[in-house]
Formats: sequence, structure tokens, C-alpha cells
Amino acid sequence: MLGTSYRLDQSRAPFLEGLTQYSLDGIIPFHTPGHKQGRSLDAQLREALGELPFLLDVSDEISSLAHDNDSAAVLMEAEALAADAFGADRTFFLHNGTTAGIQAMLLAGRQLAELERPGFARDDMGEVILPRSVHRSVLGGLVLAGLTPRFVQDTWDTEWNIPLPPPVAAWQAAASVAHNPVAFFDTYPSYYGITGSLQQIARLAGKWDRPLLVDEAHGAHFRFHPDMPPTALSLGAAATAQSAHKTLGVLTQASFLHTKGEELSELMPAVLGILQSTSPSFLLYASLDAGRRQMVYEGKQLWQQALELSHEARERINQIPGLQCLGKEILSKPEITYWDPTRLLIRVDGLGLSGAQAEKWLRQAGVQMELAGLNHILALITIGDGPSEISKLVDGLRNMAHQHKGQAQRQAVSLTALPLPGEMRLSPREAMLSSWRQVELAKAKDDVAASSLTPYPPGISVLVPGEQVTARSIDFLKECLQKGIEIRGWADAKRKTIWVVDTD
Repeated sequence: MLGTSYRLDQSRAPFLEGLTQYSLDGIIPFHTPGHKQGRSLDAQLREALGELPFLLDVSDEISSLAHDNDSAAVLMEAEALAADAFGADRTFFLHNGTTAGIQAMLLAGRQLAELERPGFARDDMGEVILPRSVHRSVLGGLVLAGLTPRFVQDTWDTEWNIPLPPPVAAWQAAASVAHNPVAFFDTYPSYYGITGSLQQIARLAGKWDRPLLVDEAHGAHFRFHPDMPPTALSLGAAATAQSAHKTLGVLTQASFLHTKGEELSELMPAVLGILQSTSPSFLLYASLDAGRRQMVYEGKQLWQQALELSHEARERINQIPGLQCLGKEILSKPEITYWDPTRLLIRVDGLGLSGAQAEKWLRQAGVQMELAGLNHILALITIGDGPSEISKLVDGLRNMAHQHKGQAQRQAVSLTALPLPGEMRLSPREAMLSSWRQVELAKAKDDVAASSLTPYPPGISVLVPGEQVTARSIDFLKECLQKGIEIRGWADAKRKTIWVVDTD
């Protein structure tokens, strides 16, 4: 166990224990789900997954004499243990992924502003100060909460073709022109495992007396090894959502929402009751409970192994001609404060390949990457990897490099600078709820976007609902098309039309 001092008995996993006991009790369920502990399942599905998951896949019921068989009481104890483990005042188990957590934070942030300033909701939509490179779920949260973005422009690394965190000066500039800010919102870390100066952003938010909300989807493991970046909560975040399933031994779609302070904590149950399903997966809850306990008792050892494997893989990859794996030199950039070494960002343009081409080649060799960018691919190393998996990755990269040696020159796959956002003519909510019409991208200049349009990579929305379409945005999207970059959000992908607000 880490040297961290815990208030509660972290050896318990009450939700997992109660769910397991319910199966062992041999109770005949006359309740949902309809597969009745797997008895009515399709034979192929049952054979593929086995019997045990379906014995534990029950709804609302649990066995725990200490809690009078009340699943809500068991969940409350499991969440309290998680809050203790992650250094939060309150923790909430999420079964709708981190998307639900992000949207809950924004809704609660708006409600907090209304409680502090009665009439706020009627008089002003309010702004959220945030980087342009946020996840698309944030845009959905702005729509749901009726908030307007005040974007802080990201910087762009032309060598690696990835967005870098905005400098603190850019945050200060955005805050100085913000009108009625509701909250500050940041991503920590980015998909690539890099972070900006979150502590200084928290101080800035504090000067405005506004909460700092954080998408910490890729940082659920930070608290459990000293060589990882510090957690968002430890740097001053008021609330943070973590995709436990991305890095911990937890089932897909299971996430945590952590809060500090009473105000947001008290609002979250009601907000989550709106956003999350009323039929939660108890399997997801049990995996969060068990994953928390595993981190407390084994996290440091497990992440030490992952860090050593990452270091070994990085050294071996950098010895392969034509490849380059990002290392701690990234910390020399002024925009970056911390870096997660378990992210292997690998440039492949030295082989004359794009990221998409490299990803396809490796898949055929039996290796699947997490992400393919313009000139890079990304591999995630977690506690589930071992020496054999690392060898398979490195061997695949070496074979790919050997096959493409001398076949092509370095490809020019860089994008020009990301366009500045157009003027926000409407809030995202107003745009989404307006009448829409389709228009060809090339003819959309000066129209107001009704939905987002996002190139992947780099995954930053070029058009946001409510934003005026500029000539520069159109040119940038055309450039993405010419380079074969996927663009998501078309009204009609074949005709390259987008949704705009119908002002007629």
C-alpha cells in the first residue's frame, strides 16, 4: 500500500462482496434483467462470455446483512471508500462513462451560479472558459446547461502534430474579456498524456471565485504512483471526472466523478439522476469497487511495472531507424508542466507513412494502436501489459520499419495552423434548438453552425454550434479533406454538407 493515510478500511469492496453474495445465496430472481442470470441468453453469447458475468448482472438487488440488503446503502459505502482512496470529499460511480460526469459538472456549475446569483438563468446564459481542444462531450454539456464557451486557443506542435495546452497568459486573456463566467474547464491530461499549468489555472479560477472543472478521463491512475503527475484535485480542481476503464482494471464505461467542497457535492446526486440511466449496471459498479481496492493495495507496484515496461519500450523503439518515440524532452516546452510516461507517442513519418497507414499495417500484424494521428500513432501501456505484449509491439514496429526502409521520403503531413474560432453568434443550446438547414461547406461562410464538425485527427472541433463559419475554417476543413483526414459531423458526408442555423 502507498504511504497515503486512509480514513476508512480500504480492504473492503462492499459492492463486489454484496453482488457476489447475492449469486451465492441462490435466490430465484423475479426481477430484471430478463436474461435471469443468463438462462435465456443466445447460446453463442453464453458460450463466448461464460456463466459468471450473468450471475452477477442483476438490477437493484444485492445481499448485505450489514446494509439490510439495500443496494443504495452498499453503493454509498463503496463510493465513500473511493472518495477516501482518491482524495475527494465525495465520489460518485458513473455507469454512463465520463461523458455523464463532464455534463454533470457543467450542469451543476450552472446551477451553482444560479444559487449564488438568483435570476442568473433568466438574465444571462453565462460563459465557461475552456480550451478549444476539449472532448466533444463538453460541447454536449454546454448545450444541456445552456452555457456559452469562451475559448482559450490551444497552441500547436508542428513537429508531432498534436495540440499543446494553452499558456497561462492565454487563460488570463480569455478571463479578462469573459462575460459572467460560470466556471473554468480544462482537460488534464490530454490524450497524449501531457498537461498544462493546472495549478495556476485553479488560482485564476479562485480569483474569479468560480470552480475549476476538469476532464481527467486519462488520469485515474495518477494518485497511485509518485512518478505520475499529481491529481487534478490536488492541484485545486473543484470537480473531476475520470475514465477508470481507460487505465485501471475496470470494465468499459465505468467512471468516477470526484468533488471537493460541499456546494458541488450536494448538487451532483440530483444532476446525475437526470443524466444517468435508472437501470445501472451493477457489474460496472462492482468493477469500480474492486479497481479502487486493487489500486490502494497494489497500485504502486503495478504502475512501477508499467513504467519500467514503458521505459524499455521507448528505448527499443527509438533504436529503430525511421521511428521516434516521445520522451521526457517534451517537458522542455514552456506550455507543458507534467507528462505521463506510459503513453507511447510514436512518429512514423520517417518511414514515409502517415499514422493511419502505420495503424493499418500494425493491425494486420496483430497489434492494434489506441490512436492514429497525422504523423504518429499512440500506444497505451497499463497494468494489464507485460513483457510479451511489449515485445509484440516492438517487433511489429521493427518489421514495419524494415518493410518500408528506403521506400519513401518523409511525408509532409502537417496541417497549417488551426483556425481561430469564429464569433459566437448564439449559445450552443440556442443553435441546437433552432431551425436547421443543410448547406455545402464551400458555401457556408458567415452562416452559423448548428452542430460541431471535427477532424480526426487532431480531434479539435473546427466548427462549434452557435459559431459563425469563417473562410479560414472552410479552408482548413478543405485541407483536411485533401490530406485524407476523417471529418465527423457532416449533415451529408457524400455531399459534404453541414448543418447551419436557418435564419430565413
